[in-house]
Amino acid sequence: MTFSTAELDQRIALARAFEGDDLASTPSARLVELQAALVQVHRMAEVALGEVAGELARRSDPADGLAGVARQRGFASAGKMLAGAMGTSESEAQRILAVADVVAVRPAEPGRGGEGGAPQGPRFPMLARAVKSGAVSMEAAAAITRALERIGNVAPERLGELEERIVTKARSLSMRDVKRMLLSEEARHRPADIALRDQVAFENRYVQIRDEADGSVGIHARLDVSTAAPIVTLLQAAVKSVMRSRRDNAVKKGKTGLDYADDDRTPGQIQADALSAYARHALGCQEVPTGVTTTIVVRGDVEALRSGLGCAKVDGIDSDVSIGTMRRMAVDAEVLPMIMGGPSTPLDVGSRDRLFSTEVKLALVERDGGCSWCHAPPSFCEAHHIRWWKRGGPTDIANRVLLCVSCHHRIHGAGWEIEIREQQVWFIPPASIDPARTPRIGGRAHYELSS
Repeated sequence: MTFSTAELDQRIALARAFEGDDLASTPSARLVELQAALVQVHRMAEVALGEVAGELARRSDPADGLAGVARQRGFASAGKMLAGAMGTSESEAQRILAVADVVAVRPAEPGRGGEGGAPQGPRFPMLARAVKSGAVSMEAAAAITRALERIGNVAPERLGELEERIVTKARSLSMRDVKRMLLSEEARHRPADIALRDQVAFENRYVQIRDEADGSVGIHARLDVSTAAPIVTLLQAAVKSVMRSRRDNAVKKGKTGLDYADDDRTPGQIQADALSAYARHALGCQEVPTGVTTTIVVRGDVEALRSGLGCAKVDGIDSDVSIGTMRRMAVDAEVLPMIMGGPSTPLDVGSRDRLFSTEVKLALVERDGGCSWCHAPPSFCEAHHIRWWKRGGPTDIANRVLLCVSCHHRIHGAGWEIEIREQQVWFIPPASIDPARTPRIGGRAHYELSS
């Protein structure tokens, strides 16, 4: 591979156009442009580093023993050598090396050109091109690589088409949404593995409690989805309850904006307080706490339920569960199974009712996944009218959207518009942000691949 800094130089040249700007007085729109330019510089620098580090890793093969480059310099592996050079963790170095391996052109294989034959292209050519052009970050590429390798074991004939769809989608997603997309795709292609994963996660569940040096108590848990679901649902509902209370109190006091609240706890502090309150209640009371009420919703396809093969989703948790896990959870009276497929139930309730029925809210979660903008869990969200009810807006599916309290205030306050097109949520920015007012897709369709 011939090393070149041409792509990096081009990105640096774009950043140099801002040379001499006083950042404190630079217009916000220009700062956004500068940030985008520097993101590209960062990605291109990582690509160049990955190419060099990948070649050094090739020359540090364990089979070479003490003759390997890394061992000669006192490192046990190329990953440790790169981590030392970067001043970062070995896991970060291994991530760069993993992507470098995907991007690299491989030597010719026996029977496919033989000695002196043409080298083979990258394992995932479209992903390699996206990484080298800066369209996909190294972190996203590492996650995509792992997912494609696992899916390739069960569906090699579809791998090329799936790679194209995943890479195309990943170009416009955050890292969290990339992971959500990959979790969903892996579950869809490897449903049998999900059942085994559920069992392993259940057997390995734990809660660890330790005294910290600063006098605090550290509580760390690793739980399977079915064990975690009631805890996650409860704590998320506590956050929603506080956020709703803040909003209602602000309305009473005539305040606006997001800094109106008397209760200034962070979501993490709210969840800590809720956990403590429920534990205290359990120690001293025989009754179920009533401060926050919510329901665990598990969603599965009717055909998967009949066959026993497939996966289901738990509202508020990204990882899928097996149909077997769904069935076990549905035995609990606090869990509501929602079966999708077959004839749909009419959910429009007209404009007579100000509030949304439970069925409509469940359908909204199925479409939007949670907050349609930031993808916060469903328990953080409320069903909001797009066209206000007091202005004649109907309480039906085409006129509502799930938004968390924060996004609801921010989007409406900043002049964004919301439209529902073919059962998908679209956000239209104000001209001050995007003069062309190009619609941006939201809801579950933002991070999931189309069927």
